Amino acid sequence: MNEEQKQDKPWYRYPWPWVAIAIPGAAVIMGITTLVLALNNPDPLIVDDETYRELRSDLKAQQSSEASESAPARDDGGH
Repeated sequence: MNEEQKQDKPWYRYPWPWVAIAIPGAAVIMGITTLVLALNNPDPLIVDDETYRELRSDLKAQQSSEASESAPARDDGGH
């Protein structure tokens, strides 16, 4: 092959454009695969609704008792 024939090749006959296209293409395919797997296999619930309500009410009670203990005591002589 002489130099003129080598330069006349179209861009898609060279390997490097395909490598440059393949790397982001593979990332897109793997991202879609990850999304599909995440949507089809959600994380399981650890507690049911009743247990959640009990835990939440216990936390609220604990927070309110801590807030009342940490509030500064006012001693203004009853005025």
